[in-house]
Amino acid sequence: MGKRKCKRIIKVSLENKKKLEEIFQCSDRMVMKALCFESQTLLARKIQHTAREEMGGWIEAAIPEEEIFYDTHEGGERFMRQYFGNGAVIEISLATGGGKITFKGEPRYSYEEVLVSDIPTLQNYARNLK
Repeated sequence: MGKRKCKRIIKVSLENKKKLEEIFQCSDRMVMKALCFESQTLLARKIQHTAREEMGGWIEAAIPEEEIFYDTHEGGERFMRQYFGNGAVIEISLATGGGKITFKGEPRYSYEEVLVSDIPTLQNYARNLK
């Protein structure tokens, strides 16, 4: 089985995927189609149910690269955070406008006040980090 991109997938161990093949007497392809919600036949729904209810599977949703999230720190400060596929993250405080860019957990750039017009430049910088 090769890697496949699923928008949603029920995550179970490789061992449990093999068990699903045995339990339902089906191919590894059918199990993956069911776990990726590409098939909604009766068999696929049974595989999904068994994976979640009996094998501890959980649903993970793929987040598009460069998705922006708005969140609140424990102290109540609100911020915007943008994640990039290369491991870069932009974080901007909505209260102060200050923030930082990190790359694979390491600080790369910080700023005191960012204007909306500055965001495309920061995104380009983060996107191109290597």
